[in-house]
Amino acid sequence: MSTTNATNPAGNSPRSYHQKLSQATAVFSDEFQFPGHGIAPEVPSYIEADRLVMAARPGMLRKLLPLRIDNSGVFCGGTYAFTTLAEAAAYGDWCANEFKLDGETLFLDRPEFLEPRSQVWSVAGIEDFGHVNQQKVMRVERWHALKPPSLAEFTAAWWPKIRSAAVESGATSVWLLLGADPIHTQIGLVTAFDADISSADQGASSAEIQRIESLASLGQGFEAEYAATKVFDRTSWIYMIWHPVADGDDSPAAAEWPVSPPLFGLPI
Repeated sequence: MSTTNATNPAGNSPRSYHQKLSQATAVFSDEFQFPGHGIAPEVPSYIEADRLVMAARPGMLRKLLPLRIDNSGVFCGGTYAFTTLAEAAAYGDWCANEFKLDGETLFLDRPEFLEPRSQVWSVAGIEDFGHVNQQKVMRVERWHALKPPSLAEFTAAWWPKIRSAAVESGATSVWLLLGADPIHTQIGLVTAFDADISSADQGASSAEIQRIESLASLGQGFEAEYAATKVFDRTSWIYMIWHPVADGDDSPAAAEWPVSPPLFGLPI
């Protein structure tokens, strides 16, 4: 597999990918840890095999696949944008209960996925501010809200402020999310940034990762307004970006490796 960024397939220019992302009304997200402190050589081929099946699911518009290696271990997962909430929920159900790439082990039951966690979100706002190949680092934040708003209230109150603050911060994309779980409702924020990838092989100790994770959170007002507690905040290199593929299409054209080279563990 080449380490150069894949070109987009016909009819799917970066501009059309931005337009597709704007159609998203829901997101599925998952997070897990890998064993050890490095990426096994076979991992990129496993991810590619997953992509050919998972990116063909109905309504999938984009996946950002993070990778963080720090002193605690190796952390991965993904945020997947979908056209409808029903499609995102169906995707989560399929991952948990049906998808067995090897015919034996469910996706979230793979033994190398340590403490997997997943959830479904409604989109309060989502927008790219640059080409998708300018998304090299992503920050994912989650808050548990004891006084959750309705989606309409949350969108009206926060999306204009979050969008403006994201542009000012230099973000190249921002996703503002409200959890679909009515009992344990969370607020989610995904911001992507362009970055100098020359230090990507340093993992989380890279100056670029440290620069972005030290930025003031765009959602720092959530605590007071929604009795919210931040429960997750992780900044990672974007290991891979998936775009939709037709079922059975084995072309790499709808995938990008934005930090390749020099990101550790990538195929050569």
